[in-house]
Amino acid sequence: MQGRRLMLVFLLFLSLPTWAASRVPLGDLVKHAEIQQVKLSPDGSHIAVQKLHEGERVLVFMSLSPLEVTGALRFRGKEEVGDFYWANDERVVAEVISRRAALEAPVSYGSLYAINYDGSRGKNIFGWAAGENQAGSRIKRAESTRARATLIDTLPDDDREILVSTYPWARDWETHGEVLRINIYSGVKDRVVGLPQVGGRAFTDGRGELLFANGTNRSGDYQLYRKKEVGWEQVGNPLLETGTPVGFDHEANAAYLVINRAGKTEQLVRLQMETGEVTPVYSHEFTDITEVIHEPSSGRPVGIYLDPGKPKAEFFDENGGFAAFFRGLKKAFAGYRIDFTSFSEDGTRGVLRVSGDRLPGDYFLVNLESRKADFLLPSAEWLQPDQLNPMQADSFTTEDGLRIGVYLTFPRDRGENLPMVVMPHGGPHARDYWRYDREAQILSQNGYLVLQVNFRGSTGYGDAFFDAGRREWGEDIQQDIADAARWAVKQGYADGDRICIFGASFGGYSAMMNPIRYPDLYQCAAGYVGVYDLAMMFDRGDIQRRDRGIAYLAEELGEDEAFLRAHSPLHNTAELDLPLFIAHGGQDERAPVEHAEALLERLEEEGRQVESLIVPDEGHGFYSEENNLKLYRQLLAFLDQHIGVGATEKNRKARD
Repeated sequence: MQGRRLMLVFLLFLSLPTWAASRVPLGDLVKHAEIQQVKLSPDGSHIAVQKLHEGERVLVFMSLSPLEVTGALRFRGKEEVGDFYWANDERVVAEVISRRAALEAPVSYGSLYAINYDGSRGKNIFGWAAGENQAGSRIKRAESTRARATLIDTLPDDDREILVSTYPWARDWETHGEVLRINIYSGVKDRVVGLPQVGGRAFTDGRGELLFANGTNRSGDYQLYRKKEVGWEQVGNPLLETGTPVGFDHEANAAYLVINRAGKTEQLVRLQMETGEVTPVYSHEFTDITEVIHEPSSGRPVGIYLDPGKPKAEFFDENGGFAAFFRGLKKAFAGYRIDFTSFSEDGTRGVLRVSGDRLPGDYFLVNLESRKADFLLPSAEWLQPDQLNPMQADSFTTEDGLRIGVYLTFPRDRGENLPMVVMPHGGPHARDYWRYDREAQILSQNGYLVLQVNFRGSTGYGDAFFDAGRREWGEDIQQDIADAARWAVKQGYADGDRICIFGASFGGYSAMMNPIRYPDLYQCAAGYVGVYDLAMMFDRGDIQRRDRGIAYLAEELGEDEAFLRAHSPLHNTAELDLPLFIAHGGQDERAPVEHAEALLERLEEEGRQVESLIVPDEGHGFYSEENNLKLYRQLLAFLDQHIGVGATEKNRKARD
C-alpha cells in the first residue's frame, strides 16, 4: 500500500506518510477513487466499505478484530451499490443505482436493498423491483413502489424497521411524497403520513419522532412545516420559515436549524420545542455554515464546519469533552480536513475521514476512549500526497465592495509568471472549496496555474452575496471572473499573455461569455457541457419540465427575449475571435447537447477556429475513465498549443 500499512497510531505523534515528488500520470488522475465510503456498525464490530470492483460499485463487509472480509454485496447487470446505512448491528440498507440505456454514469431511482454483513438475506425492500406476488395469501408482502426513498431514521430502538421519506416518480415532478415505515427484512411497508409539499423530505429527532418537513411551492419558494398531532402546519415564525433542521437535543427538548438571514450569512439557531423560543447559536461574518458537528453518543449538535477559505471547525458546546478531543485530532492532522463518517452507538469508536488538497481521503478507526487511531484504508492509494500540488486560498475585493474568494493551484516549485487556466465553477449557485480537485491537479501537473473563483451568486457567502448574482449571469458574474484573472496577473502569479478559460455547465457558459465580454484577456477558451443559449433552457432539458424549474429560470434570467439573446454565447459569436474547444455529452439532460451543436454549427458557418469532442454515451459531465482520458488529453493539447511553453512567441509570429 505504498507506505500506508495498517498500523496503530498514537495521536500525539500522528503524521501522514510522505513520498518523493514526481509528476503524476494523467491516467492515475482520471481513475475513480477505489474506496468511496467507509461506515462503522452500531456495535462497533464491523465496517461496510463501498468500493470499486472491476469498474462497479460494490459493498464489502469486514470484521475489525481480526480485520477480514465477512461478506459482500454485488449486483449484476447495470445495477451498482449507492449510498448505504447500517440499520442495526447486522444489517445494512443500500441504495441501488443503475446505468440507464446508453448513459455511462449510474443514477439513483431511489430503490433500497437490505443485506446482512455475512452476505445473507439480501432483499429488495423498496422501489419498483420490491414487489412480491400476493395471490392466494393473506400475509402482507412487499409491494412495488415507483418512488425515490430517503432514509430519515434508522430507529435505534427498533432492529427491524426504518423510516423513509419518499419522492414519487412523476413526469412533472409535482407529486407529493409520504413517510413510510419499512421492515428491513421483509420489505413490508406502512404509511405514516403524507408530506405537505413536493421536492422535500421529513425530519425526525433521531429516535423516530417526526418533527419537520420541507419542500417548495409551485413558485419555487422554500417552505418549512412542523408536525402536529394530525398532519402538518406551516411554520409561521418568520425567523424559521427558511430553516433547515440539522439536529436535536433530547435532554433540552430543543431542535437545531440553520436559517437564512436577509442580507447576511446563515445562522444556526436553537428552537425550544415546548415554548417556541428561538435562540441564536452561531453565525460567521462572511461565510455560511457548511455542516453541523454532532456529539457521538447523544447526537446533539455541538459545533460547525466553515469554509471561509481553508476549512475550519468551531464549537459552541464544550460539554462531554468531544470538542476538546476533536481539536486534538485536528492538531494531529494539521493541514487537513477531518470528519467522522459514523460512530458506534455508544460513541466510543468512530470512522474518521482525513482529506485535503493533496489527499482525496484516508480512513482511520478512532477509539475515543484510548485516543488512538488505527489506519484503515486509502481512497486512492496510487495518488501520493507529495506528488500532488497544493491549493492556496486567497481573496480580493471588487469595486462595489464584495469579497471574492479564490483558490490557486500552482505547478510544483513554480509560483510566478505562469500560463494560467481560469476555471469558473458550475451552478451558478454552487461554490469551490479547498479540497482535492481532480481538474486542478490535471492542469497544474501539466504546468498550468489554476484559478478558481467564487464569484457573486455562489453559495456559501450569505444571502446578499447569493442575490447579487441574480440576472447577472452575463454581466457582474463575468466581471468578477475577469477581475480575478487580472488580480492573479497583478500579483505576479500569471502571465497576462498566456491565459485560457475552461469550465463545465455554468462554467462552460462563462468560458464562452467571459471572452465575449473581455476579448483582450484570453488567448483561448474551452467549454464543457455548457449552456450557450439561455432561451433554450426554457424549452430543452430537465429544468423546464416542472413549474418550479420555470419559476427558477424566470427569477434568475427573466423572460425578455432581447435580454436572453444579449447574454447568450450563441448570439454573440462575432466576439468569440479566439481558439475554442467545445466538449459535450450526447445524453446530457441538464444542458442538452443541442447547446453545443448549435454553437458549433454557428461557429462553423462563420469559419471560426474550433475543436470539439461530443461523446454520445455521456451525460452532464463525463463518467468513464476512457472518455475522461480523451477529454483531458485533447484539452491539454489545446492548452499547450495556445498558452503552453513557446505559445506566446508562436502566437506573436502568427499575428505579425
